[in-house]
Amino acid sequence: MGRVIRRRRDRAGQQLELPVALPGRGQWHRAARRALRAGRLVVVLVMRWALRIGLPLLGGAAALQLFPYHATVQGVPFTVQGSLLQRPGLSADTTLGNWEFPDVDGLPIGAHVTPRDVDLLALTRAAGHDMAGYVQRLQEDFAHRVPGIVTWLGVEFALGVGVGLAAAAAVNMSVRYLRGKPRRHSELRHRATQLAAAGLVAVGVAGYGAATFNQDWLQRSRLTGTLAAAQLFPGQLRDYYTQQNKAFDVLGSVIGIQAALQAQIQNGDQPATALRIMYISDMHLAANYGLVAQYAANYDVDLIISTGDESEFGTSGELTPAYLTALRAVTAKTPMLWLAGNHDSPAVLNVMSGIHGVTVLGAKAAVADGYRVTAGVVQAYGLTIAGLPDPRVYGAAGAYGADDPKVTDPLERRAVQQAVGEAEDTGADGDGAAASGTAPASGSGEASSSPPAPEGQAATSSASAADRPPVDIFATHEPVAAAELRKVLPGRIRQTVAGHTHRQNDPGDLQHGDVIDLVEGSTGAGGLDNIVRGAKRPPIEFSIESVGTDCQFTRIVRFQIAAQSDGTAASPGTPQAYGDDVTASTVYFRPQQVAPDRTCGTELGLGTVRRW
Repeated sequence: MGRVIRRRRDRAGQQLELPVALPGRGQWHRAARRALRAGRLVVVLVMRWALRIGLPLLGGAAALQLFPYHATVQGVPFTVQGSLLQRPGLSADTTLGNWEFPDVDGLPIGAHVTPRDVDLLALTRAAGHDMAGYVQRLQEDFAHRVPGIVTWLGVEFALGVGVGLAAAAAVNMSVRYLRGKPRRHSELRHRATQLAAAGLVAVGVAGYGAATFNQDWLQRSRLTGTLAAAQLFPGQLRDYYTQQNKAFDVLGSVIGIQAALQAQIQNGDQPATALRIMYISDMHLAANYGLVAQYAANYDVDLIISTGDESEFGTSGELTPAYLTALRAVTAKTPMLWLAGNHDSPAVLNVMSGIHGVTVLGAKAAVADGYRVTAGVVQAYGLTIAGLPDPRVYGAAGAYGADDPKVTDPLERRAVQQAVGEAEDTGADGDGAAASGTAPASGSGEASSSPPAPEGQAATSSASAADRPPVDIFATHEPVAAAELRKVLPGRIRQTVAGHTHRQNDPGDLQHGDVIDLVEGSTGAGGLDNIVRGAKRPPIEFSIESVGTDCQFTRIVRFQIAAQSDGTAASPGTPQAYGDDVTASTVYFRPQQVAPDRTCGTELGLGTVRRW
C-alpha cells in the first residue's frame, strides 16, 4: 500500500505531516476479482433456475401441443389442444371463425376445441330442422366428455413437466461432470426434494386456478371471422335454411348451431328483451350511415344513441345534402338521441336539431370566454336518458380548442360540475352554468321552447343532485367527463356512455358493481378526422345493447369491422362478404339495482327533452 504525506498547518502556523493511506493497485485487483466472482455466481444461479423452471414448463407446453385429445360428438370429430402462456381461456376454432371465452380463470393456460375433417353436408343433415334439439344433444355429449378432457390435459401436462424435470436434472449432472465435480452421495434425495417441490408448486398453481375460477366465464365471449359477421344478420339466418344452394345450407346450419349455443349461455332468469339500443360515435363526416341503417334493421334496433363528433371543423356547411340524406334515412325508421362532441359547434347542433327523428340532448352556446353547455334529459321507452355536450369546439381559442389532456381534462370536469353539480358558480367571471343557446329538439325533430339563461348567470334547479331521480343512461362525449359525472352524481347513474377516443374500452372494464361504463369507438372509422391528423384508420365500431322488460341492461354485443382504405366497410349483404375483418364480443351484464315495479318497452314512447 502506498504512503502519501499531506501537509497542513496547525493553529500556531507549524506545519504538520499527516500520513493518509490510499489503496494500492493490488487491492483494486482483489476487489475486481471479488466482483467478477459474485457476478459469475449470479449468472450461474440464474441459469440453473432458468433450466429448473424453463425446461419443465417447456416440457408441459410441448406435451399439450403434441398430444391433443381426440373425440367425436354427434358426428363431429374434434380435437382439444392445450396451450401455455398463450391464448388463455377456452376457445373453439373453426374455418368460419373463432369463438373465445377469455375469462375462465387467472391461469395462463388455455384449451382450444377444433373440429377436424368435418363433413359439413352430413352435419347439415344431422342438424336438420330441429336445430335446438341437435344443439342440446351436442352440448350434453360434449359436457359428458369434459371430465375426460380435463384429466387428459392434466395428465399430459404433468408428464411433460416430469420429462422437463428429468432433462433439467440430466443437464445439471452433466455440467457437474464436465466441471470435474464428484457425484453427490445424496443425489437421489436431492432429486426427490426437487420433485416434491415441483409437486407443491403444481398444487399451488391448481389451487390458484380454483381460487380464480370465474363462475361467470360464459358471460363474456368473442367471435371472429364469418361467425362474427353473421351476428350482423340475425334476422336473416332463417333464410339460409331455405336456400337451395348447399353452401348456404351448410353456412346456415353451422351459424345456427353457434347461435343456438349462444342463446343457451343466457341465464334463464334474465327477463325478455324489451328493446335494443345501438351506440355509435365519432362519424366525422364518414359515409357510413348506410351501414348503420343496415345493421339497425338487421338487429331490430329501437333507439340509437350517438355521442357526437358529427363534423370535423364545426361548420354547418360540412353536413352536405347527401350526408344528411343518409342520416335522415336512418332516423326515419329508428329514432336517435344525439349530443354535440368537441368537433361540433352550436351551428352543427342547430342543423342536427332540425332533422326529423333526431333528439338533441343538451345545448351548447358561445359566450365571452368560450362555450357553455347544459345537460338535457328525456324519457325514452321507460328509461331516463340524459346527455351533456362537450364544451370544446375545433379551432376555438384557448382551452376550448386545445388537444392537450392536461388542459382539456380540467375543462371537461368543470363543465360537468357546472351543468349537473349541486354548487354552481354565479360569479362575474362567467364560470356559471351555461346559457342554453338553441333549445334541444323534441323526439319529432321540432325545437322545444326554453328561454335561455342570462350570460354568466347560473341555471337554478328545483332539487339538489342527491334528490334527483336516478339516470339510467348518461351520455357525454369524453370519457373523462363520464368519470366526472359518476363522481358528481354518485349512485345516481346506472350507465355512462362516451366516445371521442376512437377505440372501444375493454370488455372487462364495462361493468364495475352496478355501474356500466361504455366507451364507443369510431363508427365512422375516424372519418375526416384521421385524414386531417394523418393517423391510421381505426376499425368501424358500434355496439347493440339489450334492455329487459324490467329495465335491466342484460347484454351488449360490440362489433369491430376493419376499415378499408376509403374508410368504409364491405357492402352489407351476407356474412360471406366478410373474412377475418369482423369481431363480435358479447358481454352479459350482472343484474343491477332496479326498482321492482319498473317496466320498459317501446310502447311507452319517446318523450320531450327537458333541461336538467
